[in-house]
Amino acid sequence: MTSLTVTLARRESAVLRSDRSAADVRAVGERAGWRVVDLVLEEPTDKATFLAKCADAFDLPDHFGHNWDALADCIDDIRDEPGVLVAFAGAGHLSDHDREVIREIFTERVDLGPAPFVVVAAAAPATQP
Repeated sequence: MTSLTVTLARRESAVLRSDRSAADVRAVGERAGWRVVDLVLEEPTDKATFLAKCADAFDLPDHFGHNWDALADCIDDIRDEPGVLVAFAGAGHLSDHDREVIREIFTERVDLGPAPFVVVAAAAPATQP
């Protein structure tokens, strides 16, 4: 069993790195019955574009303020059962600063509990031929 599979089976929260593609991560989450959020960046992405992608991917409420604090507040409110799995690929398309802020936001959500929340930094959007 992989660390992702074990984490999901135990209903734990975590931030993980994986050599799997985002599509493979999604498949693991779907088999486990988790809500899977695809957060895939395929080109250079600025803060505003990333926040818009998050609004769509997480289905954030209309009052989402499109700033880092609003993102943190909104994902803190996500409590899907048995948990939420974020298949995140393409972080390299973000600035170093934005990557660090996002890492902090996701880590804080993972530490928040009680509903399981797992973020997997996937190797690529889809399995490479």
